[in-house]
Amino acid sequence: MTVNELARTAGVPAAKVRYYARRGLLPARRDAGNGYRCFGWPALVRLRFIVAARALGFTLRDIARLLHEADAGRSPCPGVRELLDRRLADIAAQRRALARKQARLKALRARWQAAPDGQPDPQRLCPLLDSVPVDVLNGVGDA
Repeated sequence: MTVNELARTAGVPAAKVRYYARRGLLPARRDAGNGYRCFGWPALVRLRFIVAARALGFTLRDIARLLHEADAGRSPCPGVRELLDRRLADIAAQRRALARKQARLKALRARWQAAPDGQPDPQRLCPLLDSVPVDVLNGVGDA
């Protein structure tokens, strides 16, 4: 299969196939006649694996390691489980950080509800933002 045929069969853009091939994730041989990359059916299996793993948030480095396991005749499934557990823990941590950020923003909003708007002047543009402690500002932008 050519790059375009593989891409069409897998339902991905040809640019992704080329990118994964350049990264060494999709082995290909060069056609002697035209220099095109040629892929066998195993490349389609690998490409579908890569697409599924990327959809779960795995990095290309993670995927390369999993493919190495498969190439060595070992099941990549334990590694997939481990990476999925790590992704779940990362998502849980992100949710906690977002909940803290949301609580800080809600507290500011409640405090500002009845505050006067004020007029901009050379010293300050919005008294609401001037009233926010630096530690709160530092925490609001992070998540």
